[in-house]
Amino acid sequence: MPDNEGTVASSRSNDSILVELPARPRKQPKQARSVALVDALKIAGREILEGEGREALSIYRLSDYSGVAISSIYEYFPTIDSLIGAIFEDYRADTREQVIASIHALPDTASLYDGIEMLLRTGLTALHRWLQVDSELSIKSAYYGELVRLDIVKPERFWISRVIPALVQRFSDQVLVRDREKAGFLAYQAVTALPRALMIEKPQYLLDDDTVRLLTRMLHALLTTADPE
Repeated sequence: MPDNEGTVASSRSNDSILVELPARPRKQPKQARSVALVDALKIAGREILEGEGREALSIYRLSDYSGVAISSIYEYFPTIDSLIGAIFEDYRADTREQVIASIHALPDTASLYDGIEMLLRTGLTALHRWLQVDSELSIKSAYYGELVRLDIVKPERFWISRVIPALVQRFSDQVLVRDREKAGFLAYQAVTALPRALMIEKPQYLLDDDTVRLLTRMLHALLTTADPE
């Protein structure tokens, strides 16, 4: 449970863990007009970030660029970090949909290995891109995401992974393990945790071709190694 707006406290065996939460919007829009305003702010913020860089994105630049009054911006985004956090949520959602669409669009001649490689290359490239946009917020979000994955803290919203199930369904005839539920769980944990570890500890590995190949071979072996009779 949040202690306040900025930290979460959790305990295991009398040890306390204090985690700084990624900044978030003050409230969620409900009416169509407010939804459109928030969407416009996120689009404007994204264009400034991608075109001019993180340092250029200030509340005054955002107001000037979007035509939205500063008071209206603060109504939803109390800090610039909270706006960037919302933009990153959109990045993640877009990446998931892109990967799922790409899995379905693979040609009939494609293999499970091809699908895994595409998934990882898209995901690692996205993580690298977010690091370039705002490295501090990316790392903070990665740490928080790991605590959510480990069930140490509870998120306000939980994104149920659809990528691994889509991959397994697309290449069902090539998945040879008997316990698909277990294999799917292990694959999901690997695809979730290992890229975050790279972002936090070894960001220089994210775009290396051999990183993608090594991870692809590992996941491919997990899903295609037949259980002994």
